[in-house]
Amino acid sequence: MRLTFAGAVIAAPLLLSSAPSTAQTIYPWCLKALMGEDYTVDLCYFQTFERCAQERIAYGTSSFCIVNPHYYFRYGEPGQTPRKRGRDAR
Repeated sequence: MRLTFAGAVIAAPLLLSSAPSTAQTIYPWCLKALMGEDYTVDLCYFQTFERCAQERIAYGTSSFCIVNPHYYFRYGEPGQTPRKRGRDAR
């Protein structure tokens, strides 16, 4: 009886407070920025190359913009139209 009650007390907040999950947006451009000696960070939240290039100025001459590899794997080159899927795909 106590074990069942303890399990219900622990499980109730977990079940009641669960929020629906949302998909993460994958943007096509990343900024590779040098943050210190041998330490780089990928900032992958740019819709266009131009926006990435504007932000690059703030991180110095050693930073550069690249195509987001996750975006490339899923959608192809930025600006490329997605391929058709299904029976009509050729």
